[in-house]
Amino acid sequence: MSSCTENEENTIVPIGTEYYIDDILSVIPDSLETRFLAEFGNIPEGPVPPKIEDSYKVNPKQRVGSNVAGWPLHPIEEDLLMRFSTQHNELITLTLKEATENFTDTVFVCGNGNGFAVYFIENLEYDLALDTVSYHVNMKRGVIMKGKMAADGIADFRYATIIMETSDNSHGLIEQYPNGSYFIYKDGDGKAENFDW
Repeated sequence: MSSCTENEENTIVPIGTEYYIDDILSVIPDSLETRFLAEFGNIPEGPVPPKIEDSYKVNPKQRVGSNVAGWPLHPIEEDLLMRFSTQHNELITLTLKEATENFTDTVFVCGNGNGFAVYFIENLEYDLALDTVSYHVNMKRGVIMKGKMAADGIADFRYATIIMETSDNSHGLIEQYPNGSYFIYKDGDGKAENFDW
């Protein structure tokens, strides 16, 4: 499914077909919504988000919540680098750099006052080596980010991924997280600071 939005100057802004969603909570299964929001917190809503165009570093990126038993909490992961650009109405271009992963696409932004949320669906494909054989893995996950704009970054930054679909060609040899699994992170010092990309 693809879509576009039209601004007051009749400029068409395309939305990448892989990442089109129009409801921030649609990435969360109904049966998990209450528990997820209890851990993630309220999601800022509204049609007039603050300007968030800039580059930010989540350091330290810290694990803080999940519905997966045994997923270790509180370990520190590699920094997450984010650049928001070309913000227009409810769309913004997001570039992410996390470990070896890179992502750039047009995504949704909503909010009001200084609070905002960014959300999109990400399709991942990668190869995973198991013993001497490599298997191909597909994963579709919803991603939600939120925070409050501050003079020097994003305060109260939170970041969540929710597994929507997974498949592979290992015939059951690879153990995948079940659909509906979610993982929540925050900036460990409370703020994703501005930095020069």
